[in-house]
Amino acid sequence: MLKNIEAVILDLDGTLVGSGYVWKKVDEDFFGRRGMDVPEDYTAKINSFSFRETAEFTKREYNISENVEEIMAEWNNMAEREYAERVKLKEGAADFLKLLRSKNIKTGIATANTAELFLPCLKNNGVDKYFDTYACGNEVKNSKEAPDIYLLCAERLKVSPEKCLVFEDITRAVKGAKRAGMKTCGVYDVHNAFEWESVKAAADYSIKSFKELL
Repeated sequence: MLKNIEAVILDLDGTLVGSGYVWKKVDEDFFGRRGMDVPEDYTAKINSFSFRETAEFTKREYNISENVEEIMAEWNNMAEREYAERVKLKEGAADFLKLLRSKNIKTGIATANTAELFLPCLKNNGVDKYFDTYACGNEVKNSKEAPDIYLLCAERLKVSPEKCLVFEDITRAVKGAKRAGMKTCGVYDVHNAFEWESVKAAADYSIKSFKELL
């Protein structure tokens, strides 16, 4: 899988870390405060959106009175402590990052999440030192269905797209990375289990655990 690869780009939520429970609770509390249940298809609809796109969609679709900035701030406040203190890496992820470093393969994060949340998470898990750069959804125009965020990350890594391998847990993101001309590996996540078959079909490779790569 790593043959002719000079850089590995990893998604954060659902791929590198098991954070699905955080956003499930955030969604429940956010809608609950407004006397609503979480819409049944909400997660599927927002899966590849950036943080801001999710806020814009949520405000528009469900007539939320607060503005987009206020919605994002509320979500950040609700999730901040979990990311800084409790969200953990997926099994084998730390050892995989060490392996990449030993092979002089560059590493980057491409995430729809915000730096305010994921940087403390990486530091708390002791792996921030293994990453050369990152790209966030609010730095590009389009969601992860498009190649934008992956191309930005590759540009910062100074590696051509065809020499990059991207790890993602949702189908639309895998397809976005492939549109960037990159190799892709699907990663199983229990919170996106409903997508697993389509993720496997879209990606060049697939794993259920990073331990498979060690």
